[in-house]
Amino acid sequence: MTITRQLIAEAFQAAGQTFPVPDYFQDYMRTEVEQITLALARHAAPFEGKRLLDVGSGPMDKTAVFARLGFDCHAADDLSDPWHRTGNMLEAIQTFGKANGVKFHLQTPDNYAIPFEDASFDVVTCIDVIEHLHETPRHILNAMGEKLKTGGLLLVAMPNSVNLRKRLSVLRGRTNYAPADAFYYGIGPYRGHVREYTLAETVDICRWNGFEIVEARTFEHLAEAKLGGLAAKVYRALGNVFPGFRSALLVICRKPEGWQPAGEDPKRYFDAIRSALPTDLGPDRV
Repeated sequence: MTITRQLIAEAFQAAGQTFPVPDYFQDYMRTEVEQITLALARHAAPFEGKRLLDVGSGPMDKTAVFARLGFDCHAADDLSDPWHRTGNMLEAIQTFGKANGVKFHLQTPDNYAIPFEDASFDVVTCIDVIEHLHETPRHILNAMGEKLKTGGLLLVAMPNSVNLRKRLSVLRGRTNYAPADAFYYGIGPYRGHVREYTLAETVDICRWNGFEIVEARTFEHLAEAKLGGLAAKVYRALGNVFPGFRSALLVICRKPEGWQPAGEDPKRYFDAIRSALPTDLGPDRV
């Protein structure tokens, strides 16, 4: 099967029609899935017969699209956002995944193990996850690397921390973080963005974990949803000239022969802390 925008749109629409929340599947999500899927098609096509693991899959909205396009899909998530646990939603989400051919493992907040066979997946995806982590991304990158076959592909996608909207917000004296009320009125443990990354930083963390970079780029999927009309066209045009202005980023990398999980590096840690200190404190204080 040749992956085209039309096929992606049809798979997206079909998955959306079975999702338990009406109108959850929005155009900006379709554009995001399209950009990610086309990137995978450049390096992992054909999809048929290939095993894909979606780590931090959320309600499996994107995973379901991948499954409809031919991947043998597996997914893992704790589904602990408040809306995931409202009424019978938890059961409904799992039913949705099963109906779309996704084999799902429900993690718990005290156990993020992924009980699928190591070195058994051709592709592992991590979409809009790393920016939510309260700890180093090294651990999740290690876990995903262990699940990949040698030569398999890891795809990381997330918001771009220096997109044009955020740059302009800071210039206007506004925050580039999530809205304060979304944090202040949060329900339960904070589940929002903790630390977003630039494209170069995302490349760095993947390389530090021993992966070989295959593709690294930004893409735009929010302009129409956030702006619309002429403003969206201008925003897109600026992103075409200055790719660092775009809303999101993705990095695809390959697991090389002999890959090993990355360990702690106290020297690098303390060197980084020292470099961030005011000069009057002196490096010997750390």
